[in-house]
Formats: sequence, C-alpha cells, structure tokens
Amino acid sequence: MTALSSLTRRFSRRAPGSEAAITGPIRGELLGAEHLAERARDLAQGQRLVERRRRSGRTPLLARLDETRKILEETHDRLAAAADREVDVGPGGEWLLDNYHVVQEHIREVRESLPRGYYRELPELASGALAGYPRVYELAITLISHTEGRIDLGNLALFVGAFQQVTPLSIGELWAVPAMLRLGLLENVRRMARRAVQRLEEMEVADQWAAKLVTASAQPAPALADLVNDFVAAPPELTPIFVSRFLSQLRLVGGSAQPLVWLERWIAEEGVSAEEATARATQRVALTQIMIANSITSLRDIGRVDWETFVERESVMEAVLRGDPDGAYVRMTFTTRDHYRHVVERIARRTGGDEAEVARLAVDLARAGAAADPSDSRRAHVGYYLVDEGVATLERRTGYRPRVGERCHRAMLRHPNFVLVGSILAGTGAAIAAALWLAGPEARTAWLGVALLALVPANDIAVNLVNQLVTAFFPPRLLPKLDLAEHGGVPEEFRTAVVIPILFDSPAAVDEALEHLEVQYLANREAHLHFAILSDFSDAPTETQEGDAAILEAAVAGVRELNARHAGGSDDVFYLFHRSRRWNPRQGVWMGWERKRGKLAEFNQFVRGGAQGAFSTVVGNA
Repeated sequence: MTALSSLTRRFSRRAPGSEAAITGPIRGELLGAEHLAERARDLAQGQRLVERRRRSGRTPLLARLDETRKILEETHDRLAAAADREVDVGPGGEWLLDNYHVVQEHIREVRESLPRGYYRELPELASGALAGYPRVYELAITLISHTEGRIDLGNLALFVGAFQQVTPLSIGELWAVPAMLRLGLLENVRRMARRAVQRLEEMEVADQWAAKLVTASAQPAPALADLVNDFVAAPPELTPIFVSRFLSQLRLVGGSAQPLVWLERWIAEEGVSAEEATARATQRVALTQIMIANSITSLRDIGRVDWETFVERESVMEAVLRGDPDGAYVRMTFTTRDHYRHVVERIARRTGGDEAEVARLAVDLARAGAAADPSDSRRAHVGYYLVDEGVATLERRTGYRPRVGERCHRAMLRHPNFVLVGSILAGTGAAIAAALWLAGPEARTAWLGVALLALVPANDIAVNLVNQLVTAFFPPRLLPKLDLAEHGGVPEEFRTAVVIPILFDSPAAVDEALEHLEVQYLANREAHLHFAILSDFSDAPTETQEGDAAILEAAVAGVRELNARHAGGSDDVFYLFHRSRRWNPRQGVWMGWERKRGKLAEFNQFVRGGAQGAFSTVVGNA
C-alpha cells in the first residue's frame, strides 16, 4: 500500500463536526452581474434561521478548518516529495507548492478573526444542506460557486448589496464576511489538493501495471496472458487519468503484443477509449488548475481589501447612524463609530430587535433633543444616547434590561469614591485580621498593638490589590474623537491653540522654547491651528529681576520672527502670553500664580472673554 493511498483515505474520512468530505470543486453556473444579484435575492428569501435560544453552539466550520490545515500540510509534503523526485505534480499541484505560504497565512487569519464566542453569535441556518452553519457562510459559498472562485470587491459588494435588499445582515455578519470567504476558498483549495493527490496515485498505479505488463510481455506467452486475466478479473478503477496514463505508457514501450492490444480494446469497452480518456483527463487537470489558481488569487485579493470601508459601506445600521442630526457622526474616527455600532449591536442582540431599528431610535431621540433645546448640541448628537447619559433613555425605549453584572458596574461608576475608599478600608481590615490570626493566640491578647503594627503594610497591600482590581474590571473608556484629518483639517469653528506652558529663566530657555514651538508647527500645519507659549518668569524674592526685560524682549522678538516666517501676512500662527510675578504669602516668593495649572486656567478664561488682565504681555493677533 502506497503513502498516497493512505493520504487519499484520510481525505475521505469524516472529521468530528464536519460534513462528509466532498471531492468536487465549489462550482455552480457562472453568472453575470444581473443574474448574480438575482441569485443573492433568491438566497435571502429562501433562508430560514434558528431561533437564538435554540442555537446548537457547535462550531463545525472551525472543526473543518482544523482538518483542512492538517490535510493541506500532508498534501504539501507529498507533492513536494514528488516534485523532488521530478514527478509531474500537475499545474494544480505546482500552484499549491508555490503559494502554500499564502494558504497558511489565511488559515491563521481565520483563526484570529473568528473566535468561538464570536462564531456562536452569528445567525445559524435552520434548514438546507448547510443547516447548523452560519447564514453568512452560505452567502460566501454561493458567491464562490457562481464566480468559479474569483472573488473581487465588485462582485462581493454587488452580491451582499442584493442580499440585503431582502434581509439585512447584522454588523457582526458583515465583519465575518472576510473569514467566511477565506473558509470557502480554503475549502476549494482543499478539494483541489485532494484531486492533485488522486492524480498522483492514479498515475502511480497506472505506471505499476504498465511496468508489470511490459515485463511479462518479454517472458513466455502464458505469463502475459495470466497477468492480463488478473487485470480483467480485478481491474483498478478505470478513471480517465488512469486509462490515459496506462495506455500511453504501454504505447511508449511498444506494447504491440496481442494480449496488450486486446486489453486496450477491453478497457475501451468497459471504461473509456484512449482518446476520450485523454480529453477528460486533460479537462480535469485544467479545471483543477483553474479552481486552485482562482481560489489562491482571491485569497490574496481578500488580504488587500479595506474591510473597514466595506463594512461601513454595506451596513444598514451605519447608513441610519449617518443621519445624526448634529452631523458629527460622519466626522468621527473609525474607532469611535465602531464603538457606537457595538452599543447598537449589544442592545439589539439582548432585546431581540433589529440593529437598524435601534439605530433609528437613537437618531430619533437625537432629533427630539435638538428640537427641545437647540442650544444644547450634546443632546442633538446620536452618541449622547449611545455612550453618554442618554443611553438610559435608549435602553428604556427598547426594553433593554441590564444584567446583574452591568447593574453593579454602573452603580460602582456612579459612586466611585464610596467604592474605592470602602474597598481599601475593607481590604485593610481583612489584612489586619489575617495578621492577627497568623500571629497566634498570644498575640491576639495584645490585638491593638498588633493591629497598629500591621496597619501600614496592610493598607499598602489593600491599595495595591484594589488598584489591580480596578484596572481589571474598569478598563479605560473610549473617548469619542473627531477625525479632522479626513475632513479637511481643523474647521474654523473648531479653531484650536496648542500651548506650551514654560518658566523663562534665561534667553537660552526662550530660544529652546521657540525652536520646540516651530517644530510642532512644521509637523502639524493646519489653517486653523495656532501655537502659543504660556510663560512666567522663574520664582524670585522681588517682583522684577535684572535680566527680565532681556528675556521678555527675546521672547517677543522670536514670536514675531516666527510669524513673519510662516504666517505669510494672514492671521498670526504663533502667540506669546506672558504673566508678571505675583506675591505668594504662603511660599514667601514672587511667582506666576499657580504656575502651570494657573497659566492654563487663565488662558482658558482669556480665550472665552475673561481674565483680560491675567497676561501682562500678549503677542499675536487672530
């Protein structure tokens, strides 16, 4: 028994969680754009889903992926060994050998992008050949079958868009599309790899029989006749590849003996003629090459797709959220928009509602907020009802009921000081109690002394433990951000100042600060972005010191020079806001009020129309 036979049998075994192995390519009728869209709509209409509470929880695709990985590894090794022996592995086998690293990379991508918990959240088919599989997997398989495995962004967007005209996909399903396409294409590669192995095996058997018959033909007549009878009595499978290879080998060595001529006629009667076998074998090899080439090329193309853009373009929920009355949603960063979508997804999943309807309700609440109080722009933004105080209103309107863990989490966030101080006190008490218990009965009689000795280390232990728990259970919350770089930079209504608070103690410090300010400008050139120095003199025993005037003159001249160099006659880019010293009776020195914090506070008041006398020297105009 050959190693190829063993490998072929493995292809045919049923793996746990997978359907019986299928040998043919994933291939249906090749459809043009119009018929492809129609097929997508028909698919959406015919699908029936399992109720969420009745889902099996199985992950058959992941089990199939594990099996595929192992089989492709062995197939690659077998084809590589054959190629090293200068055996013809066929064009399909060559494709696999040359691009095996691509296959490995995409198997890893599926594993990373499709964890079991996420997989189990995907809507599951209730009927059909793929019952128990995710709905989006059938979408991917159908598209692959009607394009001969040649997937590009054009036919993918067409197919998904037509499907959603009948049944919208959830945001989770859209994010799963690349993983499902990879799984389908890898399945195709697996099947074509099986064909490559079968071809090698059939050729090997054909060569063995041909060699036996040629050897027998050189011996006395009965030997050849007996071997021909053995062949006819228990013939190998007369596949086109076997027949084509077998007869070509016989003819190559001059198989003109009468029994061999008779055997060729018998094969033509029982199976296929030499000409037909050659034609069908060639066709099979060509199809194998086309399917494996298309699948691997599509895997490469999938890796180059901008899936963030694809998901946002195809998401029905995203289209609804873009109706944000405030208009801020479309200008936000992708991470912020994705965070908003996850909130909608969570509420829809827990309430059994439709994601687009939940998003629409959030937009309606924002419209109502804008109409109720036009001066409060926060309530006109959809994010107020997704990640801010308005989320309670949205949850109440959708019938969302927070789980016990969520309620506890929110309660602790509403009373952070109580939770933090209470936890530290409880932890300190527990640590002292443990110290008393470990100290033994004698020490317990002097419990007050032991407690006092253990107080400081017990408190340190409690603080460290509470800090670790807070970090684990209260991760940082995402701060919503605008993506101004993608929308023409900083708009005029968001004019911004980048400020550097600093203490001036010498002209050299001035030069260093100006150089740093210019570097910041050169790295962040924006029409409505300004750069300013907020300066104080260093602390002194008197209100003024010798050298103050030279330092201030250097700062004023330097800022003016920067504006002359970069502002180009328009509004100034660079500014100087300098404060005089004030007497601080507590510290007994003349200094800038509240130093850094004071400069920032007074600057914020200044730009809002207050604290006009806070800065003794102001350079720059806007």
